[in-house]
Amino acid sequence: MRMTHIFPRGSRSLPAIGLLILAVPALADVPTGQPPHDANPPAAQADLPTSKPPALEPPRQVLQVEAPTEKPPPLERGLADIPGPVCTPEHRAAIDEALAAARPRLAAALRMVREQPDHAHVRRWFGDASPKVIRMTLELTAARLADVSALDIRCNDPDACPGGRFAYARERDLVLGVCPPFFRARMDGTDSRWGILVHEGSHIAANTRDHAYRPNGAMRLAKENSARAAENADNYEYFVETLPE
Repeated sequence: MRMTHIFPRGSRSLPAIGLLILAVPALADVPTGQPPHDANPPAAQADLPTSKPPALEPPRQVLQVEAPTEKPPPLERGLADIPGPVCTPEHRAAIDEALAAARPRLAAALRMVREQPDHAHVRRWFGDASPKVIRMTLELTAARLADVSALDIRCNDPDACPGGRFAYARERDLVLGVCPPFFRARMDGTDSRWGILVHEGSHIAANTRDHAYRPNGAMRLAKENSARAAENADNYEYFVETLPE
């Protein structure tokens, strides 16, 4: 039997809207194919240890040092530490030792200049300077250091020993002074104790000058100005100190 729906006038669209609403399921019930998202996932669970931790290292013993109960002995003073200007017997002993070493070396240097004036060692320190001038300077220096009784030798004079000065000489009143670095110097090599005395002795005996210092300066002077090298105290000192055996 055919059913006839009777609607009130002016409301024909209402049944259609109601059927549409009934036919469409709620959006919340529509499956999306993905598992629901949990905003607060459970925290990761750390594995608990299954073995015992290693044993702790036993504490190490601390070395106990007893504090000193007595004062340390006073530092021993060297010759460079003994004030002057008067030389003590210890100072004079060191100077006499240096003089004893200088005298035979001066004699050997003189022998070379007399017998082999063109030797390479002579030319190294004096260039083309006159062998006669070199020989006379060495002779006068050797004679002065052979007998120092007329010299006024002074030691560690604070007024005359500024900075790192090894020694000094005053020809007019025959003063030869040595300073703390002289007593710290060795007895071999360049700038030795006895070589320093050769240097100062040449000032007093032969009126040498200080045109250049140190081995490099002295050798350069021999190449550039041999006449000045023949009157330079360091050239005589290093010539004797480096004399070949």
